[in-house]
Amino acid sequence: MAWQGFKVVGKLGEGGMATVYKGIQESLQRPVAIKILAANLKDHPEVLARFESESLIIAQLNHPHIIHVIDKGVTSKGRPYFVMEFVEGMTLEEAINLGKLDWPRKLDILVQICKALGYAHKNGVIHRDIKPGNILIDKESQVRVVDFGIAHFYDTAKAKGLHVEARQVMGTNAYMAPEIRVSAEAASIQSDLYALGIVMYELFTGVQPQGDIPPPTQFEPDLPRELVTLIMSCLEEDPAERPRTANDIRNGLLHLLRGSHLSKDQKARAEKEQPAMEGKFELLDVLKEDQYSSVYLYEDAARKKLMAVKKLPPGVQGLKEQKLLSRLKHDGIVQILGVSGGDAQTTLITEYLSGGSLAEQLLAPIDPVRVFDWGRQIAEALSFAHRNRVFHGNLRPSNVLFDEFGSVKVSDFALRPHYTGAGEENWYLHPALQGGALDLFSLGAICYHALIGKEPQFRSGKLMRSKLFTEQHARVQEVIGRLLDSSEDRRYPTTEVVVAEFRGVLRQLEDQKDLERKEAIQRQVASVIQRENPQTRHPIRWKRWLGISVLLLVATEEWLLGWGWQQVQPLLKPYVDQMAEEVQKNESYIEWSDKTRQIIK
Repeated sequence: MAWQGFKVVGKLGEGGMATVYKGIQESLQRPVAIKILAANLKDHPEVLARFESESLIIAQLNHPHIIHVIDKGVTSKGRPYFVMEFVEGMTLEEAINLGKLDWPRKLDILVQICKALGYAHKNGVIHRDIKPGNILIDKESQVRVVDFGIAHFYDTAKAKGLHVEARQVMGTNAYMAPEIRVSAEAASIQSDLYALGIVMYELFTGVQPQGDIPPPTQFEPDLPRELVTLIMSCLEEDPAERPRTANDIRNGLLHLLRGSHLSKDQKARAEKEQPAMEGKFELLDVLKEDQYSSVYLYEDAARKKLMAVKKLPPGVQGLKEQKLLSRLKHDGIVQILGVSGGDAQTTLITEYLSGGSLAEQLLAPIDPVRVFDWGRQIAEALSFAHRNRVFHGNLRPSNVLFDEFGSVKVSDFALRPHYTGAGEENWYLHPALQGGALDLFSLGAICYHALIGKEPQFRSGKLMRSKLFTEQHARVQEVIGRLLDSSEDRRYPTTEVVVAEFRGVLRQLEDQKDLERKEAIQRQVASVIQRENPQTRHPIRWKRWLGISVLLLVATEEWLLGWGWQQVQPLLKPYVDQMAEEVQKNESYIEWSDKTRQIIK
């Protein structure tokens, strides 16, 4: 079997929805995995949509622990397929059955799964079918999370699907969170973390728990208390009681690992030229290693506080500014705990931020309110730095970081882009600008990218306004347009003015969103009334039905869109007062009417 440049050489697996083959990409003569939709489903619209969605979702998720999509297409017989990297190894399910994973490898595998899920979740993607069979482990013990076939995007602000929404309950029953058994629409980050908790339980005990789940120590009495607590927290019935993010679970696992998953070479590179780190700080993980810089996660042994240690080439620019910032403090700037420069390398020790970088969240356009809130925080950090004569000079999404609560912190002030590859275009720099003007241009480029989902493009020095950009609020276009305008008469005079602009636009956007929510609630109430015709039904029965329906809708938090009871109450009161007056005429409804009035008051 062969099609469009790929030759199939064997079958890897088969499920109800698709079959996975091993193939060869003929142009490069490399092995690939080809997933093709089952023949009996090729004419099913919803299945086709889900299958199409999977390739698009995975293609956007660029992460070392998520399977990489190479190509996609449709066979001559109309069956869609997509091509992925081929991973030589086994599934976690097979590894568990073999029983040959030692303690550090188990923890390391879970850390890698957490990194993959953390990245996907930050980009609004819920997997919805995390289980050992969907986790591949290659011969170097590197993990790939696969099978995003029932994944969907969600809006973190509304907890609502943005793209393919499979409304029926889907997934693997043994790993399904309780809330998803009731409704597929309840899928969230926490439902993925519940499934991860089942995977952890099974990995350490060999038992797949069902029903009322006992602590894993019932099967493995010697498990550390910290691990048992972590597993059981993932398996809480109430999603709100589970860990907030996959990164929270990852950090707990790293504390248990204590660097035992790292190779001798990795430990040696981390501790090279850093004798002061020995004894006082413990190496937990390698966050990044490349030819330009290395970043390591350490823990202060005495204070149990995490910190990032960044190692840069010797003589790197910006050392003076980093030392100055280490003596200052601002909520929007990553705290610098130590700076040292020697003949061999430059080392920066900073606070560790578990929320990752903005660069990890730019797969799709982001809500303008969130973008302008981030922009405001970045502008405030820049304003503080500029007042102290410190300019960033290389502001980009990778050095805009988030703490555990989602607040923005800017890093890497004055560290020049020494790592930019030959021929690589930096969309966030302008060759004719410097100092504060350059930082503001970079801020505009970052906000544009976050809003539109693509880097800004220029023609003859002028911003090419995409269709999506021209659909934004007029003030959004004005502020970002001015930030990206290099002409001196159009540029903002100071960073303080930009801070004020961001605050003003943010208020306007929030007011607009509140108005839209109010109108949506009014439409919901009106639609309830319009569904029933009072001319053709008994008025008492109709009013009673209306009151109960409205109250149930109001009690539903998702329907309120996060707006709050105080705002909804005035909208509902006239309807319920009218209803109560009608039902008071009938003695059998007096008690019910009084209770209704109490609720509204």
